[in-house]
Amino acid sequence: MIKELAFGLQNRHHFVQEEKVSDWMNMGKDTFMSLWDYDDYVIEFTKKKNSLSGYDGLLYMPDELILDVDGSNSDNARQKTIGLTIVLKDLEIPYNLYFSGTGFHVGIPATAFRWKPDKNLHTKVKFALKSAGIYDYADPSVTDKTRLIRLLNTRNGKSGKWKVHIPDKMIHKHIDHILEFSSKPQSVEPRELECEPVFDVLVKHTDEKNVSAAKSIGRSPDSVHYPCIQTMLEGTKFGNRHAYALRVVAHFRWLYPEEIVRILAEHWRLSVDLPDKPFTIEEMDSIINNCYEGHDGAGYRFGCDDPVKDSLCKNTCKLYKSKKTQSVMTATDMDKVMSEFYTTNQKPLDLGAMYGQKFPIYPGEVIILQAPPKSMKTMLLQNWVNHWKKPTYFMEMEMSPRQIWSRFVMIENGWSEEEIAEHYKGMRNGITKDFSWLTVDYGSCYPAELQKRISMLPVKPEVVVVDHMGLLRSKQRDNNMKVEEASQGLMELAVQNNIIVFAVSEITKQAFHEGMNMASAKGSFRIAYNANKLISVNPIKGKDGQITQLHVKSEANRERETLNVKLWVEDVRITGTEVCAYEQVTS
Repeated sequence: MIKELAFGLQNRHHFVQEEKVSDWMNMGKDTFMSLWDYDDYVIEFTKKKNSLSGYDGLLYMPDELILDVDGSNSDNARQKTIGLTIVLKDLEIPYNLYFSGTGFHVGIPATAFRWKPDKNLHTKVKFALKSAGIYDYADPSVTDKTRLIRLLNTRNGKSGKWKVHIPDKMIHKHIDHILEFSSKPQSVEPRELECEPVFDVLVKHTDEKNVSAAKSIGRSPDSVHYPCIQTMLEGTKFGNRHAYALRVVAHFRWLYPEEIVRILAEHWRLSVDLPDKPFTIEEMDSIINNCYEGHDGAGYRFGCDDPVKDSLCKNTCKLYKSKKTQSVMTATDMDKVMSEFYTTNQKPLDLGAMYGQKFPIYPGEVIILQAPPKSMKTMLLQNWVNHWKKPTYFMEMEMSPRQIWSRFVMIENGWSEEEIAEHYKGMRNGITKDFSWLTVDYGSCYPAELQKRISMLPVKPEVVVVDHMGLLRSKQRDNNMKVEEASQGLMELAVQNNIIVFAVSEITKQAFHEGMNMASAKGSFRIAYNANKLISVNPIKGKDGQITQLHVKSEANRERETLNVKLWVEDVRITGTEVCAYEQVTS
């Protein structure tokens, strides 16, 4: 087997037989060897290309595979190395410990792997180690085909310390002991390691179908959180890499510690590194340093008006309406918005589809339901959300948990009150599995606090129901201002989170006697302005005084579709529908 030797990062491509590598130890300068073993093809390839970039030959497992552990400082790396040794002990894998001059190397035996020579051996090993939790501590980038590792008993030019093998117990001592121990080369010999195979890298771990399935079950990021950065993280072509890297790193540097930023940046670098056009570690390191030290130490920050980020902007972003450029838009800007709307294929909830009509409701919209008191509007909303079974946050401030839950169970199972009572008296269970999509909140809050409550949920809702707006808390004494504050808060909630919000509104006494229209909502007329859709619910009672029919009619819609349907109700269930004109129902 053949190893590459390098005397500094710029003086590479010196190839020797593996057994000759020890001849280059005990050198007082930076000296490196290749992580992987190669066959004779590596020499032929390098002579032809004058570079190892894009190497397409077979890789071979070295007798001792080196795991690299770095940190914000040497002591931080020491603590991470202790964590890695615990993982290896649990896996029953023996190891050698080395101080590299700044961080630590942990050597594990080739016998820990069931492997064969492969062009993609590095990615298969990386997958196996990641699955075992090794990369919770070690640097995942140190598996590249052409990765170099510092040679034992050679001097680190930056720190002045030597890479030395250290006894296992020394890792638990103060870092000063290790630094002193590494001030000169040591004669301590690493152990020859061997163990039973733990990692099987002959198994095919991924396929395109599994990847597609994973993305389809909610593993893609929420489109309201910086879609421009999300797009950059997917990678880019040659020519955009440095521009994207600056913005990605500048974004993360304000969110996470530098150590995490560097891990994310290295992962991204590997995704855009090309065999014929490499994106080097040195280039990325320079970009990271510039993001922290630029602007006289203030660091880089790219706002929404940055041309690169603006070119990737989407109207789903929670910051979209706050962008200064959105107040004045050219035809090109508006054309881009329209294109994004249709190309992103946002799927609406079609309320009209239940009743043979078309009334789509898109994420980011607010639907106000106005109705007289005691008109079964809560029941109607429960039927709708139970039909869709989308993740729903239902804020109920009028009814008790027993009342709400019994209604949901009766709607789902088609039960009467007697049947539900019989079920619960028998102490039977199994109903809750049908309502994994539902969360009900019975406590009122200020409109601005809804954002916080939703962000605390384990699953982001697609639908939010507020029953009703007038019961949201407010510091305003004037009822008009109170309702205006609520409607404005709900509109911002829908837009910023790209969710659908249903809210119930009271109506005026005049509307109760004369009929409902756009101005029927009690309080500020701002309710109608803030709503994307306004729906009236008109109850119709039978001879016994009980509500037997509901007429549901759209009073206003920013789109062209209308909704006009009569519903027959029994208890808490909708038992029939009929499309009809409003005049026929109320006559």
